[in-house]
Amino acid sequence: MVLAGIHLIGRSFFGFRIEVVGMDRLPRTSDGHPGGGWIAAGLPHRTWVDPFVVVEAIPIEPRLVFFGDGPAIFRSRWRRFLVRRIGGVIPIWPGAGREAVEGYMAAAAAALEAGAILCLFPETGPATPPGTARPFGSGLAYFALRTGAPIVPLVLGGTHELYLHRRFRLEVLEPVTWQELTEVALDTAPPKPWSSAERRLAHALTLALHERTAATVAAAHRATTLPLGRHKRWTWLTTAWH
Repeated sequence: MVLAGIHLIGRSFFGFRIEVVGMDRLPRTSDGHPGGGWIAAGLPHRTWVDPFVVVEAIPIEPRLVFFGDGPAIFRSRWRRFLVRRIGGVIPIWPGAGREAVEGYMAAAAAALEAGAILCLFPETGPATPPGTARPFGSGLAYFALRTGAPIVPLVLGGTHELYLHRRFRLEVLEPVTWQELTEVALDTAPPKPWSSAERRLAHALTLALHERTAATVAAAHRATTLPLGRHKRWTWLTTAWH
C-alpha cells in the first residue's frame, strides 16, 4: 500500500519517470526468482529521492534493509513511518565505538543470511560535481569482507536536481565480490577482523569500486541532462524533504 502510494505521488503528481537499465543483472535464485543476500550500493547519493528511486526500480521482494544515518532517518515522524514500511533499517549513531560497529556488522550479516538485500549509499565527504561520485567510505568494504556478500552497484542519474516531470536513470551493474575487486583468487579467505591487513584490503576495495563505477556515473548524468534552455518547474522539490 505504501509503495503504491509512493508510485502514485511520484508518477502522477510530480511526473517523475525512472528508466531502469540492467535489471537482468540482479542476482536470482536457481529457479529464476529475484534473490537476496547481496549488498546494494546506491550511488551517487544526491537528494532525498534516491532511496525512493531504488525502492521503485527493483523488485518488492526480497526485502530491502537500509543502512544509514540514524539521526537523519529518525528525525521526523514521516521519515520513521516511510522507512519502516518500504524496508527495514539498521541505523548508525554518532560516536559509535568498536562494540557498536560489531553490532552493526552482526545486524547486517543477519539480514543478509535471512535473504534480505542490504542497501546503503557509500559516499562520504562534501559534494562533488554532477556526473561524479564522492569518495566511498569503508563501511561497504567491511560489510563485503566480513559477510562475503556480493556488491551490486546501483548507479543513479538525474537525482541531483528535482523538478516536475523529472526523468531519473538507475543502472544495475554486474554483481562483484570483494575478491574480484581486489584481484585475488575467489576462494581467498578474508583477513582477520580489525587487523591492518583488513584495513588495507578495505581501502583497496573501496578505490577499485569507485573506479569501476565512475564511467557509468558520468553516463547516467549525461543521459538525464536537459538541453540548454529547457524550463524547469518546481525546482524547490530538490530540498523539499531534507
